[in-house]
Formats: sequence, structure tokens, C-alpha cells
Amino acid sequence: MTVESGTAVPGQSGWVVYYDGPGVVVTSWYVMNAAGRYPVTSLTEVRQVHLRSGGPRLTAVIAGATAVIVAVPLSVPFGYAALLVAAAAAVVGGIAAQVVDRRYNPRWMALWATHQGRDIELFGSSDKQQFEQVRRAVIRAVQINRDPWS
Repeated sequence: MTVESGTAVPGQSGWVVYYDGPGVVVTSWYVMNAAGRYPVTSLTEVRQVHLRSGGPRLTAVIAGATAVIVAVPLSVPFGYAALLVAAAAAVVGGIAAQVVDRRYNPRWMALWATHQGRDIELFGSSDKQQFEQVRRAVIRAVQINRDPWS
């Protein structure tokens, strides 16, 4: 039987590649990544995990706000223009740190499953579009292999 429609029939010998990209291949029979090849029928508890980076951004914002809070009251009565300039530089530095942190530490999305009693990461990416493509491919593969009577 040849499968051309993009779907597989349970119990038949045909198989379909749902996603073939960098780092992962998802077919109707298995999910393969750098760590191994996992039969779809042995995957349970497939779930997505989102990790958010926020620590450095929060620290930068707090540091900038603290500098402004300290500098403004001291610079007004004492005329310390340099202190006010330093506070403004701290705020600009905090904003720059946020931009750099967001660019180099994006949110990480991972697809995990349980395989033979162990938790494994099937796929992970900071690219939302690629992650969603892999996630949908794994969902299709799991659904096509599900026993309709269970």
C-alpha cells in the first residue's frame, strides 16, 4: 500500500513523514532526534514545557529603577548633575540589557514524553513556528497510532 495522502492507516505497512527538519524527524512510526529513535507507540505523557528567561531582565530593571530613585533626590538639592547623568546611564544600560537578553536568551519551548518509564526531550527550540510544526507532527503521529478501542 502506498500512502500519498499524508495519512497512515493503523495496521498497514505504509508510513508517513510528518516533519523532517533540523534536529528531529517525526514519522507515523517513530520520533528521531540526536539522542535516539523512539517508537511512537511507546511514547506516553507527551507534553510541552515552556521555559522563560526573566532573571537578568528583572535585575536590570530593578538596578535602573534603584539608580533613579537614589539619584533624583540627591541631585536636586546638591546640584550633582553627574549623579543624574549616571542614573540616566544606568536606565539606558538597563534597557540595553533587556534588549540583549531578549535577543540571546529567548523563551525555550520543549516537547517531552515518557519512554519506557523515563522522561525524554523529543525536541526543543526557541523558534515558535518550528516548535509548533514539530508539536503538531508528534500529535498526528500519536493519534494515528492510538488504539481506537482503548
